[in-house]
Amino acid sequence: MNKKAIVLLFAMFGLPVVIATLMHSQWVEWRPGSTRNHGTLISPVIEWRVQAVRATNGESVDRQTLAGKWHLVYHTRAGCDESCIESLYWLRQVRLAQDRHVPEIGLLLIHEPEAPDSLLDQIGELSEEYVVVTGQSAATLGALFPTANDSGRYILDPMANIIMSYEPSQAPDDIRKDLGRLLTWTKPAENY
Repeated sequence: MNKKAIVLLFAMFGLPVVIATLMHSQWVEWRPGSTRNHGTLISPVIEWRVQAVRATNGESVDRQTLAGKWHLVYHTRAGCDESCIESLYWLRQVRLAQDRHVPEIGLLLIHEPEAPDSLLDQIGELSEEYVVVTGQSAATLGALFPTANDSGRYILDPMANIIMSYEPSQAPDDIRKDLGRLLTWTKPAENY
């Protein structure tokens, strides 16, 4: 074998290993310039530190009941108006768009003002999958969420950590893309 062939083989196979090693070493300070996520990654994640509260259907909502599923969360400090109902509709659609992963995704509404029965009926017609926490219980949960405005949309991981947030102006398709990637590139929920 001649010298050119050896150098060419090293360049093809050895050089990528050397570069990768340098990129992860203490000598080279390099980080990717951008990410593929559309929402805001919450770093460090916000752990679910609240004791059990009751949903409007009487179920307990705590870290153990949320664990094992991804959750799309809508949190509001104000009442649920038309834009709130539209956001709930789109979160339902984002869940349904995940096809075979639909059973791995829950829907949670944290509505801090006490919700009237008419609103609960409207949400029930929209999707029976919504777990609704309202009133004082919702205010307790609301303290966890970094909602800057009166409302916010979030993704909870299967360990009940708040990991991503979305601005009210962001398209539901952004949430769909991020959730799709999370579901595709993580372990199935039953492993948590």
